[in-house]
Amino acid sequence: MSRTKITALVDALGDITTVLRDADPADKAEVYRQLRLRLNYQPETQTVRAAVDLSAHRQALVCVRGATRPIAPPPMTLGITLKLVRV
Repeated sequence: MSRTKITALVDALGDITTVLRDADPADKAEVYRQLRLRLNYQPETQTVRAAVDLSAHRQALVCVRGATRPIAPPPMTLGITLKLVRV
């Protein structure tokens, strides 16, 4: 997808942060389950490690000339550690 198409898709979704914040808890849990979101809380540092497994959303690679078998892409996980603060 081109940058323009991705931007148009994100714009069409609207403010996803607000949508998720206001969503029914069961619907929100389903979105997080499908994203394979994992949250790990570390009480000693008051941080949360968030990770999303993108492997299920990636396609197998196929050679133009016809590979004998599809080549699976390597696993891909995005993660970040967030510091919790009081507001």
